[in-house]
Amino acid sequence: MKKLLITLFCGVVATSVFSAPKPETPISDKLRELWSDPVLQEKIKIGIEHNRKGDFYLHFVNKKNWKVKVEDLKVEMVSHDFLFGAQIFLLNGFKTEQENRQYEKEFLNLFNFATVPFYWKNYEHENGKYAFGKDCEHDYRRPSQDAVVEFCNANGLKMKGHTFSWYINKLFLPTWVERDEKIIDKYLNRYMGKIAERYSEDITIWDVSNESSDTRRWLNNTFPFDHTFKAFKEAERILPYSNELIVNHTTPVWWRVSKYEEHSQDYLSTLSLISRGAKVDVVGLQLHFFKKEDRDELYNGKQWTPDEQYTVLDTFARLNKPIHITELSFPCMNEGEVGEEKQAFILENFYKLWFSHPKVEAITYWHFVDGTAGVEDVFNSGFIRRDFSKKKAYYVLENLIKKEWRTDLSFDGSASKRHFRCFYGKYKVSFTYKGKKIEKIIPLTKTVLKNVYVNVEE
Repeated sequence: MKKLLITLFCGVVATSVFSAPKPETPISDKLRELWSDPVLQEKIKIGIEHNRKGDFYLHFVNKKNWKVKVEDLKVEMVSHDFLFGAQIFLLNGFKTEQENRQYEKEFLNLFNFATVPFYWKNYEHENGKYAFGKDCEHDYRRPSQDAVVEFCNANGLKMKGHTFSWYINKLFLPTWVERDEKIIDKYLNRYMGKIAERYSEDITIWDVSNESSDTRRWLNNTFPFDHTFKAFKEAERILPYSNELIVNHTTPVWWRVSKYEEHSQDYLSTLSLISRGAKVDVVGLQLHFFKKEDRDELYNGKQWTPDEQYTVLDTFARLNKPIHITELSFPCMNEGEVGEEKQAFILENFYKLWFSHPKVEAITYWHFVDGTAGVEDVFNSGFIRRDFSKKKAYYVLENLIKKEWRTDLSFDGSASKRHFRCFYGKYKVSFTYKGKKIEKIIPLTKTVLKNVYVNVEE
């Protein structure tokens, strides 16, 4: 009898162990398999090493250009050459001073690039009255550009203006503008001119046409014919030639180009602009997940796969233009920790792939703080919760930018020349010469010759 009981007990234990349900995993096996592929990971690793780093020689000379030896050399990264950004629509947009300062602090901790809003509807409420100044009345998430420029300049942030032209009447056109093509052209050109006159020295990158290859034509009632081309020609006329002009494509660009490549409407429309003489300096690609169905396909590994992304980037690379990821959101879908885990996983992998590609030069995230963008962000795509606590995605991006993709070096002994490899960016070079501690800020970028001469007496 005792033996039988033991056998039955063991049987119950065995059954309970082997029939227990697996704990829920936030990332599907298919998605993990896609991104853990060793060939893909090696490709990303090689791409980052080749496209985001360079080797340099620092030569130390005196005023006579003679070589001199320095000691205690340190080379420390100040900022990336690559543009890691976000839209800055909430600057001074919170109800309390504490929240506004917290927003600034977290923004500056991650980003070196800010998108500044210029939606016509929100900055010319009345004919000829512009709301650019700090003392003007402003709509929510549409701060004073003067205030934004002042903040960005004070903190070393590069800026992009968004946007000169957008065909969606409801979201872009002021109510006072008559819905007539010629009248819209007239007053839009005047508005663009006012912007260029005031900001073209501080803001040097511009989204000229927003979502120009979109197919939602029911949203466009009276916007001028060929508005994208017209906007580019006007922007070229009123802005310094050194300013960069972007054609900004909406989210479906990814599946259209991955399927049809150079035959897609997005590629062909961009090629048409260039062929007709529009000054298209940068190709912009948005990627938003405002629909649960799209996000499910992403996390099930059905769309936006690594292969599809490379197809899109490589297709646009044929135009020999830089590529910016201009708007980006990875929502948590209100799934708590599971949703935040998914968000962090996909963010890390997408950023790594884009950072590795030779043509991608900027990534701009869209909603930084949850609960601040109404219906556009009901699924919480921010890096920070509304109480300013940080999600895992925040820490993942912080680790990439400030640790994994950062170079800090120190050298023992004395020498007149040092050779090293580093991520492209701005660097603080500090050393001792004749007992005196000296610091200099120098660029070490793709456009800089690899032999850099540092005058120790200037």
